[in-house]
Amino acid sequence: MNENARTVITDFENKLHRLVHEYRTKVEQNDELSRKIEEKENMLHELQLRCTALENSYNNLKQAKVISISDAGVDGVKEKISRLVREIDRCIESLKKE
Repeated sequence: MNENARTVITDFENKLHRLVHEYRTKVEQNDELSRKIEEKENMLHELQLRCTALENSYNNLKQAKVISISDAGVDGVKEKISRLVREIDRCIESLKKE
């Protein structure tokens, strides 16, 4: 075998080793990224469950608030609505005059 052929073979072996090393590095990176994606998906699922639970809790609190309004609370709400209606009527009258 001549010197030129040995140089070609040595270069080929070096390139092959570098390629194998890069392949293994990419496989490790891919595995790490896959693991991170799985963690993020799990976290997203947990957050979605938590969000649903919080929405249910909020809706329950709203319903409890409506149920717990006492007679005084109802009268206060009626009074507030009456004031708003009177204010709207004044605005309408003002617009009619213009």
